[in-house]
Amino acid sequence: MKEIPRFVPPRLASHYSDSSAAASTGATSGDDQLVTVTADSVKVKCEPDENKKKSKLEVQQTIERPQFAQPSHDLDKSVITTPGPDPRDTSDAYTSSKWPQFTDLVYESDSSINLKAQNTRIQMVLKTAVFEFKKSAIFENAFPTITEKRTMAMQAVSNAAYKHKERAMLKRLNHDTEFAVALASIPEGRISAFRTSIKKLTHQIIVSRFTLKKGCSSEVEELLKSHKYIFPTNENGKVLGDQHFCNKAMIDTLHQLLFDGENSIGVQSHEDFVLVLDGNDEPELPIAMVALIATIIYAILMDWRSGNPPSSSQVKSFNATIYISVYKAHEATLTRIFEGGKKKYHMLMARLYKAVSVSDNVWLPSGSLSNFDYLDVSGMSED
Repeated sequence: MKEIPRFVPPRLASHYSDSSAAASTGATSGDDQLVTVTADSVKVKCEPDENKKKSKLEVQQTIERPQFAQPSHDLDKSVITTPGPDPRDTSDAYTSSKWPQFTDLVYESDSSINLKAQNTRIQMVLKTAVFEFKKSAIFENAFPTITEKRTMAMQAVSNAAYKHKERAMLKRLNHDTEFAVALASIPEGRISAFRTSIKKLTHQIIVSRFTLKKGCSSEVEELLKSHKYIFPTNENGKVLGDQHFCNKAMIDTLHQLLFDGENSIGVQSHEDFVLVLDGNDEPELPIAMVALIATIIYAILMDWRSGNPPSSSQVKSFNATIYISVYKAHEATLTRIFEGGKKKYHMLMARLYKAVSVSDNVWLPSGSLSNFDYLDVSGMSED
């Protein structure tokens, strides 16, 4: 398979261009009072939001427009910024030998930490960090490398501590690497279970939508061919190649798993859905979210490829090593659509957002890794 250029997540892409300079000079404004968390050569900076002069939508539009870059694994120089303590905070600095007692962690015999063993304040921060980490997975990168995963986890803990106004914890994150790594291990260890739980919950939706049953191997092979499962079909069974990722199974899965109810991650993250076009207020689904769900559907179809219902253990398992290439292929397809025209990309992702964020999705027809033969970018609507 042709190597796919690495897609830099929209929420992180804007930092790639200036990260090397920021890391090498270490220059900071006297007013910023940056909090830097360093662990395993990963740096996470926490600083006040300097974009408040712009509206939140304008800032997010600038940051989250898809940008494409060549692979870069030199994350030692990558700097991710998040809001930090109020610059006017004049509280006494904490020394490494005398941190507030509430920031102390309870360690297990193997030097790991257990969320439930921590005090209430740390538990609250860690629970928020887990949510922030899951959000990063579906908005930015659902299959991060080990180093990327650590970066995402550090970012999640930093964001969580800031949201809970835990200034002492932020300061300890800056000075105590062991503390930072221990806290990051909680959200970091959740991504595999998060992807697997999505697959398990998606299974019955896919069985129902594609009418999977014993002896369905030929039907499954047809769906897997050129990733036909992501496209809707008309009443005659013809694949609608200009409606990528718009199969009813995709819509149902996205809605039921991520947008069903006020406590769902999609509803709670409403303000994080942005768009690539100026002067437009229609939010879009992020590439990572769409690519992840398409990959999960592929994995479920592979479980049924023999024509026999998968075992309970198969339903509950998801091997990221096997399916990361599928995720990258879907990511590359969405990248190709974006490069084919921002309007086409926006129309697709905004239409998907509108479909999955409501209960009644009636706008779509029902209905080995290879090329997307059904892909018809030129036929996609810009209106």
